This record gives sequence, C-alpha cells and structure tokens, in this order.
Amino acid sequence: MPQLQSVWSLLALLALAFIWHSSASAAAGSTAALGNGDGPGRPLTTFVDLLSSNERFSEILHTVQRLRMVIPLNRVRNGTLLVPTNAALKKYRKEHGEGASRIAGATYRGLSDAQMWYHLIGDGVIEAQDFGRRTMVWESLSRPEANDGSAAASDDDEPDEPPKEHVFGVMLKTQLSTSGTVTANGVAVLAQNYSCAAGNVYLIDGLLEIPPPIQEVLHVLGDSFGQTTDSADEYSAIEKLLASAGWSDVLTMFSRSSEATGMHTLWAFSNHAFNSQFSYAERSYLLNGPLFVADDEDLRQAAVADVRAVASRFVSSEPVSIARMGAGTHSVLSLGKHSNLTLVVEETHGSFSGSIDGQPLGRLDVIARNGIVHSVEQMQRPDSLVFSPQKVLVGLNATAFVRLFKDAGLGDYIDGTRPDRKLTILAPTNHAMDEAFGYDLDDGDDVVLSAKERVQRSPRDRQREWALYHIIEGQYSIDDLAQTPLVRTRLAGEWTDGRPQVVKAQVHQAHRALGSHVSFNGADNILLEPEVIGNTTIYLLSSPMSTPPRLVNALIQNLDLSLFVAAMGASNTVDEIQSEAGVTVLAPVVNAFASLGLVWSYLSLPGDLDARADLSRLIKAHVLTRPVYSDEIPMHTDSSADMLVVKALNGNKVGLYRTPRGMFAFVDQSEQPPFMRRSARSSTSSRLASVLDSSSLKISEPDMLLQTGVAHVLESGLILPLNVEITSAKLLRGMRAHIFADLLERFNLTYVLEDPRGEARTARSSDGDDENEDPHTVAGYSLLVPSDKSWRENPAYRELMRRDHEDISADDSDNPWRNATTSDISHYLGRLVRLHVIPIIDSSPREASEGKRLPTKQLALADRTTYPTLLDDVTLRAHEFATDRFSLQLEGAPFYQTPGGVPFVSVATVVRSGIARSGAVFELDSLLRLPPVSSSGPGGWKRVAWNAAVWLTGIGMGSGLLGVSGYWVRQWWTRADYQSL
Repeated sequence: MPQLQSVWSLLALLALAFIWHSSASAAAGSTAALGNGDGPGRPLTTFVDLLSSNERFSEILHTVQRLRMVIPLNRVRNGTLLVPTNAALKKYRKEHGEGASRIAGATYRGLSDAQMWYHLIGDGVIEAQDFGRRTMVWESLSRPEANDGSAAASDDDEPDEPPKEHVFGVMLKTQLSTSGTVTANGVAVLAQNYSCAAGNVYLIDGLLEIPPPIQEVLHVLGDSFGQTTDSADEYSAIEKLLASAGWSDVLTMFSRSSEATGMHTLWAFSNHAFNSQFSYAERSYLLNGPLFVADDEDLRQAAVADVRAVASRFVSSEPVSIARMGAGTHSVLSLGKHSNLTLVVEETHGSFSGSIDGQPLGRLDVIARNGIVHSVEQMQRPDSLVFSPQKVLVGLNATAFVRLFKDAGLGDYIDGTRPDRKLTILAPTNHAMDEAFGYDLDDGDDVVLSAKERVQRSPRDRQREWALYHIIEGQYSIDDLAQTPLVRTRLAGEWTDGRPQVVKAQVHQAHRALGSHVSFNGADNILLEPEVIGNTTIYLLSSPMSTPPRLVNALIQNLDLSLFVAAMGASNTVDEIQSEAGVTVLAPVVNAFASLGLVWSYLSLPGDLDARADLSRLIKAHVLTRPVYSDEIPMHTDSSADMLVVKALNGNKVGLYRTPRGMFAFVDQSEQPPFMRRSARSSTSSRLASVLDSSSLKISEPDMLLQTGVAHVLESGLILPLNVEITSAKLLRGMRAHIFADLLERFNLTYVLEDPRGEARTARSSDGDDENEDPHTVAGYSLLVPSDKSWRENPAYRELMRRDHEDISADDSDNPWRNATTSDISHYLGRLVRLHVIPIIDSSPREASEGKRLPTKQLALADRTTYPTLLDDVTLRAHEFATDRFSLQLEGAPFYQTPGGVPFVSVATVVRSGIARSGAVFELDSLLRLPPVSSSGPGGWKRVAWNAAVWLTGIGMGSGLLGVSGYWVRQWWTRADYQSL
C-alpha cells in the first residue's frame, strides 16, 4: 500500500511540472513581444520568468536550473543581470565543461554558482545610458566566501529585508571603450536589453570571469609595471608587509578568518616607492622584524605594532572604489581601526585621479575577487613611526647583539631613550656571533691583571666589556673613518688606566659602483652604506671583534717580535709589564736584537744576574707609562719641532714625533736629551732634525691594540738606556773570552776594560791640571778578541799554561817554545795581547763627551782605515771585503821576509762585534801575528847605539878609501911627468 501511494505521488508531481512548463512557454511568447516592444503581454515578475520567456536565454536558464539557483534568483529584486548569449555559453562549456550532465558540488560543466551570481549586479536597475556615461564599478551578488564551493546567497535570506550588516559582493567594472562599446570586465555588453519587475537584463558576448584574489592581482600589476624579469615582484614589499603584520589573509583568502572572507581595499605601493622611503635596515625591520625576534615576546609585540601601524595606512576594511566614491574628500576606515584615511578624488572630463593620505594614486579600481586595488605612486613615511637603533639592529638580524645589550644592562644605548648621544655601533650578525662563540663570550682570559690587584671577571662582566667595545664614541661615516682610522670605544677600565680602548678601522677603495669598503680590527662591514638613525650610525660586521688581547698574546702573532717576547720571559718582566695599566710598548724586531751582536750575547747569558738586570732595564725602556696612539703623535714640521715626551718604566724618556716620512721614537743616549734642554725648544727645526736623524727609531707598524694599551713595532734598532751599562768586560763574558780576559789581567792591561775618561777626569781634578790637558787623549779602547780556541792553538800560550799548571807530562815535545824561558814567552804573549788592543783617540771637548757613550760611528770599522795598537809603531789596516764584513791585517809588513822565503801573513776576520760604553769588542776568527823581528843584533837602546856605530864606521871607512884613492891618482899623475907649474 505505501508503494502504491508513492507511485501516485510521483505521477502527480510530473503532471504539475508539465502544467508549469506549458504556462511558462506561453508566457515566453508574450514576453518576447513585450521585451522588443512588438505587442501586448503580461509583465514578467522575476528574472527566472524573463529567462524562461525567450529562447535566447535557454542556455543560461538551463545552467541556472542545474545549479539550483531558481528559487534564490526568483527572490532578487531591483537588480541588473548580465546574460551571456547562448553561443558564448556553449563556447565556454566546450572549453571548460567536464560532461553533458555532470554536476560537481556547486559547479556545472565548468560554471559555478559563484560565477553565475557574479553576472547579477546588486546596485539596482541600471539603464543603458548609465553604462555608457563613464567608467563605473558595480557590486555583484557573488560573495568572496562562495569561491570555495559554498552558495553565493543563502536560501533563507529575504531580499526585501536588508541584512543587519552589509556583506559586500565581488566587484565588476564597466567602461566605455574608444570605439563606443561598453564592456564589463572586458566583455562586450550588447545593445539589446530586456526588463522585468526584478530589473533589467543585458546580453553580453561572453562569460564574466571572477577576478583573482588581491595577491594575484598584484602580480599582474607587477607584470605591467616594467619589462624586467623580476617585474612581477614589483609589489612584493606590500605582500611581505601584510604577512609581517599577520594580515596575509587580506591577500590570499586561504583561511576562514574575517580578513580572508571579507572585502578590502589595498592601496598598493610599489617596491620602488617603498625603497625610496626606508633604508635597508628599516625595510627589513618592517618586513621581517616580528620573525627575527620571534623568541623575544616583548620585542615581537613591539615589532608587530610598528608593522601594523604602517600596513594599516594601506589597507581599508571595505571595498573602496574611486568611481563609486566620486569627486570630493572622503574618510575611509583603515584596517585594524588605527585611524581614518583621507581619500581625495578629482574628476576631469570623466577621468578620475586621487590621493590617499596625501599619497598620489596611479592605477585606480583594479578589481580583485576579495576587494579593490589602487596603486600608490609615491609613498610617504608615516610620521608616527620612529626608528631606534634597536629596531634597526633587529632589521639587520643582529638580534643576538640586541639581546646581549639587554642582558648586560646596556639597553639605553640602543633603545632610543637618549637620542642626543652620538654613537657608532659595530654589530655582528647573528650568524657571526653564533660561529664565534655561540653567545658565550668566554674569551678564555677571565683573569685580568690590573695595576693593583687581580680582578676576577664574571660572565656578565665579560659580556658588558665585549658590548662596550662595539660602541664607538661619536658618529663616523666611511669618509670620517678614512680620515680618522683610530676611534675610541666606550670600553675603559682599570687595565687601561681609565682611558678608552681603541678600534682600528681600515678603508679600502672598492669598485667605483660599490663605493668604499671598511673593516674594523679585520672584521668586514657587509653593508654598502652604514645605517644612520638620528645621532647613531650602525655598521654590520661579518664577524665579531674580540676585545684587545694581552701583551704576550698580541706579540706572539708576529714572528718578528718573538725575540722580544723571549727577552721579556728571560728577564722575568712579563707579569710586571702585563699588569701595568695604560702602557705603550715599542716592540723591537728580531733583527734589532741580532744587530746588537756581542751585546745580545751578554744580555742573554743564562744565570748571569748582571745580564738579567741589564736585560730587564732594556725591556722596561721600551714600555712607556701611558698609551700613545698614532693619532696622538705630533707632526714635526719646519715651524714646529715639538714631540710628545713620555717616561718609560725604566725611567728613561722617549720622544715621539712624526714627519712625512713616518713616525719615529727619539732616543738620545746622553744624560740630558735635546728635548729636555731649554735650547732645543728655541732652536730651529733643522737644528733639531739633525739630532733626531741620528738618534731616532722608525715605527714600521703602529697601533697594535692591547688590553692594557697599544704597541708600536720598531722597524730596526732598539732602545739601550743609559742605566744599562755595557762595558767591554761584560762583552767578553758574553762571548766567553775567558783566556783574553785572563791575559789582560796577567799583563796588567785591565785598564783597557774601563772608561779612561772618568779616571782621567778624576785625576785632573785632584791635580788641578785641567787647563793643560792634551786635547787629543785616549777616550777608550776597542778590543780585537780571538776565541779561546784560537789561543789554545797558539804554541807559546800552550807552553805557558803547561808551566803554570806544572804539567810535565803534557805531550807537546815539538812545541818551538819548549826550550824558551818563561820570560821570553811572557814577553811574546804580552806583545801579542797589545797588538789586539786599539786605543780610541777623541778630539772632541771632554765636557761634550763625558756622560755619553762614544758614538757608534767612531767605534765602527771603516774600509781602508789604519788603526793604532798598544804596540809602538805597529798599526792595523781594515778591509771591507763584503757588506759589513771586515778583516784586519798588519800595516806595512812585507809579504816576504827573505827572497824566496815563506810568506808572512798576519790577517784575521771579524766574526761578531759589540759596542760598549767606551769602546768596541770585535771577535776574530784567529790571532793576528806579531811583526817580524831581526834575528841578530841587540834590541832597544842598544840597537840604536849599534846602528849609530855601524853608520860611523861606514862613513870612516868610506872617507879612508876616498883618501887612498886620491893619493894613488896623484902618484900616477906625477909618474907620468905631468907636473903643475
């Protein structure tokens, strides 16, 4: 029985459908006549009635029926429907349809209900003249949320009752082309139009496509912006800005949020306009700041607030059409309700132009699925947005640097609370800091030796010191750094005696298009130009700068200074110097110590207390008691002979000055150097320059930064202070010439080891004989010292030692001195020692030479120069056979003593040398030979008498012979009968 009732119900429904179809067909015939104005008929009520009344609408009617849109469409009143022609619809189905009768969700053969509703304008009944008057934007009944397959209009909505809150539909634009054709979204609107009680119907030559979302519209705008390969991204900045603000749904419609489903207006600025208003760091802060500080909620919220304050000025919470608003000044609500935007619209001959908050607009009313887009030609920087150094650092992704400043209690340097303070900040990137020490700033040197005590540094102290070292007092551009490469930081402590630590900048001229490149302590700045925020300049570093190292750690990085480091260790001065607060170290190179020759041999003697004390004084003479950087050293010019005089730890004074040739350390070896004399200040610069040239050490590498100050590397030479008393006796100890020293004592020649000027002065003072002194006196002695090995090879010395030690059993039977007397051996050796001593004659006034070391030039050997010895009438001649390589030989000695005899050679080569206070010591590779002595005849005064007797005898014999010869000639003449008359 129930089955029978179902069958009857179905038959009844089919009968009703047939009756409705028949009445609709009759009505269609009469309406067509009415629509064309050809005959009378009953007025049609709904759009469905009108579509059913004419075969021209059969395809669209069929689609409406299949999409179940008949009932909601019948409810529409006061609208305008754009109907594609049957041909256009068939073409579209052919291109997009999936089957003759397939229905998938709210889509039928490629047509969705949302697209069909897009053909229905909800702005009332539009007359044909309204379409052709000017460009206009209309609101359709297609809702943005319908694009995911849901219905465009609810079946429960009553069209006669407006909703409590208006829900905007997708916009479409009509405009009049140059040929007079009206188009809707580019599709031609045909001349025929039909009317019904619900509104007007216009045929169009195609289907209206729902426009893409705002994001895709921006890409299309970018394509039309230029011809470059990246022109599609010309509006990428505003996309990223909205994403940074958390408003990406305004663009994409990917979620069900109110921003994604609502309609908005985007006032889209181009990348060019954005870049012209914000620097690189500011742009990065706005586009990426919330992401960069995602792990710091306070910073993230502040960044989001800043980003939204900017983004809200370019997004409206409803679709705003310039054409719909018309000419005049309008107030538009921004997204997020931050403030109202002021829209000014001007109309000229039917064309519109405008500005939003004073920013001129370019392309107007670009339709998108979820709103309208207007391009902003020139962007203005919001007055409410204030950047601080902290925000710029976040934009540079130096968030670890920002976090460190906050942790170290230094936030006021970067948070903008003190805008009047001029600073330069050197900020490493996060990656650089992580690679360097992973935010653990332990430099392995947590114990600092201060001048008074050892101070233990906590991790927070280390962080604070490191951070302060990256803050420079004052604002420096790249050009400023080229002129002033040494800049003072905010790091100053007890170990620098309260003076600020220094950072050394190096500016390199890069490619012309890239500008100059700058680095700080070797860390490169990776920005083309520094970021400037008010009174703060920021450089972004590729690596962090470590605080300056301790003295030894800095010096060992330079191999040329290794001997200076070793000398500090040997003299036990390392701890003392490193603990001294605020110093300048003048560091000699290895060659400087090597050039000392025998002096260095003495100073480096192990276990010698005198040598260690002298070495300690020498090292301390190179450590000045205040830090002096190169930019503090005065210039020495023709009009100014000033220099900076600083006391050393040793007590000596060093003058620092510069010339166009470089920087110099002036070291005078007298008791009263010229820069301490009153006359030096009043003398001309040329007079002082002559003194400086002979006593100055050039600085080859200035400004080696130290934890306790600064070090300058000396090109050559070193400081030998006056209280380092280098005597000839010490030099003999340095070369271990024990035998020569013993022989000097044996033959009472030890006076040659002392300064004769002091002894002579004392003697003259006691005798009161200063006025009659000899102006050409001995000022000192230079010693020619053979090695102990050379002495041991001398037969006379070996025989003397054998007899001194009574070593009868010594096997030296072929020694030629074996049968000589001890007196003869001593006489020979005494003369041999005297041959190796050169007296130095000084003709300068004693007052000028006393208290000073003898000039090195006076003590050095010169090529082809003759030198006296302590042997009467025996001189030596020096020969330079190579650069600074000399040999010595007897002057005037014949090569052969007898014809065909054995050659006589007395020559020795200088191996090393050393300069003492009153003389020099030259180490020889062998002994010089005494000049040959005649084998017969007495010596001394007897030899003189003998020579006189020989001469007298010769003269007498010659006179007698002459007399005998005269007598014989006379006899021969007389015998020849020649006789005078």
